[in-house]
Amino acid sequence: MKSLVVKNGIVLGLFLALVVGNAFGAGKDKDLAGTWNYEAPYAPYEYSAGKLIFEKNGDEWAGKIKIGEYEIEMRNLKVEKNKVSFGAYVEGEYVSIEATLDKGKMTGKASYSEGEIDVTAEKEK
Repeated sequence: MKSLVVKNGIVLGLFLALVVGNAFGAGKDKDLAGTWNYEAPYAPYEYSAGKLIFEKNGDEWAGKIKIGEYEIEMRNLKVEKNKVSFGAYVEGEYVSIEATLDKGKMTGKASYSEGEIDVTAEKEK
């Protein structure tokens, strides 16, 4: 059961990464920076919603995924046009996320050893 939760958490993390990627794709760094509320309805309940937080320091982007009080560092964060991608370790499993940004919303997929999960996010105002 714990393995299922970890895998779903990874997928959720990937989904969030995709959502963040969409924000960067808009071509405006300020559009991505900030906090995004994500949803991954097919992930395990405890990972099905949370926040994606993006910051830019100079030319470098950094991010974290926040699920309740738990924070996970984003790894390999890349932003190109209206796409964003990153990964995160969730309960020991690496989850990769790719997303597209369009008008304050992200859509994408989180990929992990068990498959893919849809992820969406909306930027907090």
